[in-house]
Amino acid sequence: MTRINTNVASLRGLRSLNKANSQLDTSLTRLSTGLKINSGKDNPSGLIASETLRSQISTIEQSIKNSSRATNVIGTADAALGEIGGLLNQVRALVQEGLNEGALSQEEIEANQLQIDAALSAINRISSNTTFAGDRLIDGSKAFRTEQTATNAAKLTDVQVNGAVFSGSSTITINTEIETAATKGELFYNTVTGGAGLASATALEVSGSKGTEIVFLGQGSTLNNIETAIDALTDSTGVEAIKTDAVLGSKAYDSTAANADLTFTDIRTEVSDDASLAQVVKIEFADKSAGASLGVTSSSNATEIKLTVTLAANAGNAVTSTAADVKALLEGDAASQDYIEVAVEGDGSGLVDEASGEISINSGQQDAFLTFRSTEFGSSEFVGVNALQGTFSTTKTSVSGSAADRVSGTDIVARINGQVAQGKGLRATLTTSSLDASIAFNESANGVSGNTHTLTITGGGSLFQIGQEVSAAGQLGIGIEGMNTARLGGISGKLYELGSGGGKSLLDVGPSTPGSDLVNIIEESISRVSTLRGRLGAIQKNVIETNISSLGVALENISEARSQIVDTDFAQETANLTKAQIISQAGISVLSIANQNPQQVLSLLG
Repeated sequence: MTRINTNVASLRGLRSLNKANSQLDTSLTRLSTGLKINSGKDNPSGLIASETLRSQISTIEQSIKNSSRATNVIGTADAALGEIGGLLNQVRALVQEGLNEGALSQEEIEANQLQIDAALSAINRISSNTTFAGDRLIDGSKAFRTEQTATNAAKLTDVQVNGAVFSGSSTITINTEIETAATKGELFYNTVTGGAGLASATALEVSGSKGTEIVFLGQGSTLNNIETAIDALTDSTGVEAIKTDAVLGSKAYDSTAANADLTFTDIRTEVSDDASLAQVVKIEFADKSAGASLGVTSSSNATEIKLTVTLAANAGNAVTSTAADVKALLEGDAASQDYIEVAVEGDGSGLVDEASGEISINSGQQDAFLTFRSTEFGSSEFVGVNALQGTFSTTKTSVSGSAADRVSGTDIVARINGQVAQGKGLRATLTTSSLDASIAFNESANGVSGNTHTLTITGGGSLFQIGQEVSAAGQLGIGIEGMNTARLGGISGKLYELGSGGGKSLLDVGPSTPGSDLVNIIEESISRVSTLRGRLGAIQKNVIETNISSLGVALENISEARSQIVDTDFAQETANLTKAQIISQAGISVLSIANQNPQQVLSLLG
């Protein structure tokens, strides 16, 4: 190098020194902050990934806090419900003691009623005063609000919306359709031919969902006797008997004109349970006669009872009697009103066709029979009839069905919002992540397959954001119905009725208010409270706690992933620092030598 204006070696050394100092600065920054990425230029793609993960970490941390808060809310409600359950059990014991009136004085019964009144008041107080952060929990304010038409409301006995998430909508519609109606367990017993009753003394073992009883029936017992005996034990067996009277015969007579058809029905069912009576009822229309008046005559022999009807006709021999006229004639005539009943088409204003000949009312004959059936619907309900003594054969499906001594009912089959619901008796339940609802149909609506019901949830409930996603997948909607004396109870009545003046207190127990009514109300109330506690407990244990656990694992893994991207590896960075320091020192030495090289040119100048 013999040039002095440009010292290339010095420039090269300076560039290397600057690079070494930059590496030294980077290491010092990373060691001082503990982060590998301190600005976007450090690692652009890593910065994007780390910020995404940091946002997710913040979301998870808050979701865990939200879940813990939800656990606290549910725990508060559960504790209050536990107290209410304890009070209900005390009321149950007080009622049980109060019903032991043979061993208690009136003063003791009144004292028990005072304790019941105090317990009911305490239940209402707990319901009103159970709060969390100022929000009441079990007074009904956390229940979902629903709307339905009067027609739809008439189809139901109960609606429970336990959970719902309003995802992008202000309302939720619940459409329920019955595909197969629920049934009761049923067995059939046909009458003994001739209607003479049982041929011999008979002992029956009658069993149902409530228990088993032995029924003793004497020789000659009729269907009415059997029905009475079975129904007397319904409370202890859950089985009732329904007698269907004999159908002795029915026959339709068609006329050409509208509203002129007639249907004649033999109504002698009170005579015998046997449809095969010796005498057959016959209707005969006499040959028409000009100027004839409407009338009826009767005759009988050992095999038939004949009613001869003469239709009114004008001078032109045209019939003027309507179907309604014939009905009024026969049902008002002393000789025929005990034998037949007449139905007309429409309003019966049409003229009856002229006719002659006999009409025998002997079609559709059926003996009287008994139906043994469970008092409730569902697969858990059954009827069993077993003859321990004598002969007593029952059938299933119909009186002419196959022999059977035990039959269970079936649960309702329904769809809720298109999905197959879980059926139990008359109740259909659907549980999904966004909807938990239970619809109980009444007996009249259940009997119609294809019956539909529409219910709209308009608001209410408690929404907990326990997941990362702000959608139905990350949210939990819980409805907590009111747990006061006006809401607790069931089909037997409401809990407030057990208070003094409520109509079903211990002081009201008597022939018109059996003690079983009081017990049923309390047990229905206990069931309602325990069911709610169980549902809340299941949510707390199986949903929220597992959610906290899974979020905790996710937080660990995501935090570790972000740490690998942004956190400084001190062992590695210390080595980088040492390397940069050595290179920097070497650079300074080299730069010093490079700066001295131009001085060597002076030796050429002598």
